[in-house]
Amino acid sequence: MSLILKKVKSTDLYLLRNKVLRNSKGIQYCKFEGDESEDTVHFAVFKDNSIIGGVSLIKNNTNNIKSSSNIQLRGMAVYKNYQKNKAGSLLIKKVESYCTKNNIDIIWMNARSEALEFYLKNGYIKTKKSFNIEGIGEHYFLQKKIK
Repeated sequence: MSLILKKVKSTDLYLLRNKVLRNSKGIQYCKFEGDESEDTVHFAVFKDNSIIGGVSLIKNNTNNIKSSSNIQLRGMAVYKNYQKNKAGSLLIKKVESYCTKNNIDIIWMNARSEALEFYLKNGYIKTKKSFNIEGIGEHYFLQKKIK
């Protein structure tokens, strides 16, 4: 399977976010705070000119990390029928490469429980107990030191 990774606009990811992350509740729930910020970046994986996965990096500080050079990984999603086909791994490698090139020390996220094993296998560390995000489900705070 030939996959291509490209930088995209947040709006290019709305259909993916809606289907995978928002249970098809509607596009109005797919815009994240910070999506349009100058220092936000969005990546998508394409197969046959169609987006099959995507992720956003949003400058959003958290009290859980002491470093000021951190970024939030948000909206990581791959369509179910393309999971376990390297699309997620390709996105993670791109995110980490981007952070290294842009002097970002730590990537953090609120990861869904069903994605926890994927992130742990990729070197992310679970630092707190799980918590519930209303209407979405159980999550874990994860982080990874890049430098």
